[in-house]
Amino acid sequence: MKKKTLLALFCTVGLMGSLGFNLGAEAKELNKFIKNEAGELGYDLNQKVPMYPGSNEIVDIPENYTPDKELFQSSWVATIQNLNFSQPRSQEEFQTNYLKVLGDFKEWNMNAMIFQVRPLLDSWYQSEFNPWSEFLTGTQGVNPGYDPLPWMIEETHKAGMEYHAWLNPYRVSNTKFNNSALQNKTGKTESELASLAIPDLVKLYNQAGILADNNYAVLHPEQVLMFDQKLFLNPGIPEVREHVFNTVDELVRKYDIDAIHFDDYFYPYRITVDGENVFFGTKDEDKATFEKYGAGFTSIEEWRRHNINLLAEGVKATIDTANNELGKSVQFGISPFGIWEHIENDGRGSHTPLTSSQSYSGSIFADTYKWIKEETVDYMAPQIYWSFDQAAAPYGDLTKWWNDVAEGTHTQIYIGHANYKHVGNGGWDASWLNPEEVPNQLKFNTAYPNIKGSALFSYNDITPSNIDSLADNLKQRHQAKNQSIELLKKDYFNQKLLVPAKPWLSHGEVLPPKDVAVNGKEVSISASETGKERFYIVYVGEGNEAEVTSNGENIVERIYNDGSGQFKLTLPDSVKGNVFVTATDAAGVESKPFIKEVPVEKGKVTVKYLEQGTNKVLDEMTLEGDVDATFNIEVKQFATYEIIKPEQSFL
Repeated sequence: MKKKTLLALFCTVGLMGSLGFNLGAEAKELNKFIKNEAGELGYDLNQKVPMYPGSNEIVDIPENYTPDKELFQSSWVATIQNLNFSQPRSQEEFQTNYLKVLGDFKEWNMNAMIFQVRPLLDSWYQSEFNPWSEFLTGTQGVNPGYDPLPWMIEETHKAGMEYHAWLNPYRVSNTKFNNSALQNKTGKTESELASLAIPDLVKLYNQAGILADNNYAVLHPEQVLMFDQKLFLNPGIPEVREHVFNTVDELVRKYDIDAIHFDDYFYPYRITVDGENVFFGTKDEDKATFEKYGAGFTSIEEWRRHNINLLAEGVKATIDTANNELGKSVQFGISPFGIWEHIENDGRGSHTPLTSSQSYSGSIFADTYKWIKEETVDYMAPQIYWSFDQAAAPYGDLTKWWNDVAEGTHTQIYIGHANYKHVGNGGWDASWLNPEEVPNQLKFNTAYPNIKGSALFSYNDITPSNIDSLADNLKQRHQAKNQSIELLKKDYFNQKLLVPAKPWLSHGEVLPPKDVAVNGKEVSISASETGKERFYIVYVGEGNEAEVTSNGENIVERIYNDGSGQFKLTLPDSVKGNVFVTATDAAGVESKPFIKEVPVEKGKVTVKYLEQGTNKVLDEMTLEGDVDATFNIEVKQFATYEIIKPEQSFL
C-alpha cells in the first residue's frame, strides 16, 4: 500500500524512456527530481522547486528550446594533471589527439574551443616568459621540438570555431605533500616537506625537476605564497601582475587567438580541516605584503580585492592596447565562481546562504559584479555548477542574478554547466541522476536575454561512457550522463550557431563576399578585398534575405577565411532553398548577405480550383512559369459563388 501511494505522487523516468515534460503551455513549473523508496527515479509531483529556499516563485521551464542565432557553445579542455588531454609522446600523437577533440566539438556544433595553455606558470606554446609545460613534455621546461599553439589555432579556425586560450594567472604547484610521486621526486616525507620555508620548498622543487630554471617562481621565490600546501604567486606584489601582463601580451601579439580566458582561481578558496573552515590569511600569509603595499585601505580584504581588480583591469588594458595597435579583436573572458556575494552580506547579492562560499569576500576576492558593470571583461562565464534544487546555490536564482547584473552593459554572460556532476555527484544527489538537469537549465536560460550562451565542464563529461565496462554501482550515474549527452546533442546543440558579436572590438565595416556562385549543390565564394573576414557564414532556407539569415537553423556552415581568396562548399542533399552568404570579422560582427538564389527550373504549374456544391468554374488551369515562382491571380466573386480561402497555398 505504501508503495502504491508513493507511485501515485510520482512521475517516473525510465532509463531508456522518453524524458521530456508533457507541456501544455509555454512553460511548466519544475517538480523536484528524486529517488523514491523503491529506488525509482522521477519527478515528485507534490514537490515544486522554488527559485530559492523560501521563495514563492517557482522555477518555470519553457516548453521549447528556441536559441538565438548568436549563442556561445563550448566546453573546457583542461590540461592540468592531463585531465582532459593526455600527455603526447610525439608531435604526431599530439595532433591526432587534438583533432579527436576538435572532431567531437564539431559534432557537438560548438563554436569555440577553450583550451588550457597555461595550467601552472608554464605553457603549451613557445614562450619568453614561461617554461614548457610538464603536461605536454613530461618535465617542465623540456622543449617538445615544436610549437603546438599555431597549429591548434589554425585547425580550430578551419573547423569554424574560435580559439580561447585559457590561463591560470598565479598557480605555481597543484600537488599536496601527501602525494607519493611528489615525495619520490623530492626524496622528502610529507612532514619534511611541510617543515620547509617557501623559498626552500621552491628551491627543492627546482632541484627535483618539478619547477624549471626559468619558472618565474624559481627566479623570484620571495614573491611566492602557500596555502593548503600549494604554491601560488602573491597577488599583492606589482611585479607579479607585470609578469601576468607580459604573458598575456605575448599571447595576444604572437598568436592568432580569439580570446584570453581566465578561470576562477585568484586568491585561494577556503578549505575544510577537521570539519572547520580555514581561510587564507588566518596565518598572516600576506600580512607583510599588506603592510608594504596596503596604505590607504581600511581592511586587508578590501586590499586583496583591489589587487585582483588591478589584475583584471591590467589584463584588459594589455589586450586592448595590442588590439588597437595590431587591428586585432581579442576578447577577455573570465569564468568565476558562481556566487558573487550573499544578499545578507550585501543587498546586491544573490539569495544564497551565508554558509556557502562566495567570491567577493572571505576567499578568492574577485569582484565580478564590478567587472561586469565597468565592462572590464568582454564576457563572463560564471560556474553555476549546481542544480535547481540545490539550497546552498540554486541554479535558478543565480542565473537570474547574473542576467540582471549584466543589464545595461555590453558584458556578455555565458553560463558554465556542471555536466561532470552526473558522475561526480550521482551517487548521492538524485538531481544529477536526472538526464534533463542540464537540458532544463538550457531551456531556462532562454527566458533571460542577457544569457548569451553556455560552456560545459568538461570535455571528458561530454564524451559518452562505456557502461558495460563499469562496476554495477557506477552504471546508473554514467547512464544519466550518457542520456544527458544524447538529449543535448539531439535537441540543444543541434545548430551551427554564431558566437555573439562584440562590436566594440571590431575595426570598421565588415563587407560581404565579393561574389557567390551556386551550381547545383556547389557554392563558390570569392573573398572581399579587405581580408578582414574571419568566417563566411552560409545560410540556406526558404524565404527572403531577412527570413533566412535571422534563423540559426538555416546556417549550413562557418567557413574559415584562410587567406586563399576562394572557397567552395558542397551543400548537403537535405538542404534546399535560397543561398545567402555573409562574413563575420574576428569580433563576430556580421556583414550584410551576398544574395544568391538557387537556379529555378522551367516548367508548368497546375492550379486546381475549389468546388462549391456541384458547380465548378474550371476543372483546372495550367500556367507557364518557373517552379517556386509567385503567381498573382485575381479572383472575382459572382452570383452563386463565394471566395473560399484555402488553409494553405497549392503553389
